[in-house]
Order: sequence, then structure tokens, then C-alpha cells
Amino acid sequence: MNLRNGHWIILDELNLAPSDVLEGLNRLLDENKELHVPEPNELIKPHKGFQLFATQNPPGLYGGRKPLSRAFRNRFIEIVIDDLPPNEVEEILTHTCNLPKSYSSILVTVMKDLSIHRNDSTIFQANMAKSFSEI
Repeated sequence: MNLRNGHWIILDELNLAPSDVLEGLNRLLDENKELHVPEPNELIKPHKGFQLFATQNPPGLYGGRKPLSRAFRNRFIEIVIDDLPPNEVEEILTHTCNLPKSYSSILVTVMKDLSIHRNDSTIFQANMAKSFSEI
């Protein structure tokens, strides 16, 4: 329905998606601009207002992420956002969440500790990907 009605869709953590989902999206993003849904064998043409956005974390830094092919990535405009400096994260937490600066500082310390340990652990690995028919 999102395709037909011209809604915008954000696909979070796209590089966790199963291969069949990526293959289906490939056709949607190429010149055909159509999506084939295997069940019920339907071909959907998107509304002219439809927009697709995707996010991902680097494959080497987080568990379970796979690199996307250059050809697939070329179908998007890539914007790379580096990690914010800890003092800026503290400032954002303090002002947008109305937290005391001491709480913001604790949260940033925990975030830094988790970042250090994420490569050495499987705790952050999860199979959160949806099947193609659920999109």
C-alpha cells in the first residue's frame, strides 16, 4: 500500500535484509520501477510520490551486517555520518531529553564502553530482518 499511495518508506539496517528482499528492491530501484511480490504473484508500480530511504551501519563494526554490492549502493545517494564526539552527544541528551548533565555523562560513558566491546561479542547480533512479503 505504501508504494501505491506514494508514501515514504525508511528501511532501517538494510544490510541485515535477506538476499531475496535485496533482489526485489533492486528491481524497484532500477529503470523498471516495479516491485514483484511473489505471493500473490503481483507486480506493483509505485505512485510518483513514493520515496525509499535506507540506513545501515558499517558491516565490519556491527555483528550480522553484510556488505551491499557497489551496484546496489549506486541506486542510492549515500550520506556517511561519523560518530558524534562524546561531548556533543552529552549536550544533545541534556537538552533534548531534559536530563541532568551528570546522567547524560553516565549514558555517554556506557555508550563508549559498549562500543569498545561490540566487536568482541555476539551480544549485538540479532536477526531482525523481515521477509520480502512483510515489506
